[in-house]
Amino acid sequence: PTTMTAVQTAALLDKAFGSTAPIPMPETPYLQSGRLAPPATGGALGINKTLLKRMDTVLVEEWKVPAKPLVATKRFCDLYDSVRKDTLTLLTLQKVVLQKEGQLQTKRLRLAKVSGRAVMEEEALLGI
Repeated sequence: PTTMTAVQTAALLDKAFGSTAPIPMPETPYLQSGRLAPPATGGALGINKTLLKRMDTVLVEEWKVPAKPLVATKRFCDLYDSVRKDTLTLLTLQKVVLQKEGQLQTKRLRLAKVSGRAVMEEEALLGI
């Protein structure tokens, strides 16, 4: 399986967040708070719902970022979008790291079996 580059991930997140943002129209004002809606889920541009829930948990509970601002200014919305995108990137990278560590441990076990090491060393690798 191929992994996405940082540029591809950033582009995907920009599209996902842009798909739910209000579109400014001449002579039709919109509220900046409309940009605080979560990005689209599912489909080609969508993000996994579980990932969005994890993002909300990290932002609110771990990092103490307010869920709703008192006043949704353009600057706040820009910063909030940036923090949400960075958080999603961080969570995605953490998942990839866990997968790679699992693959590495599997390959180490195979190598240990091929090289004829004792079962005791396998158990040590697994932490049993």
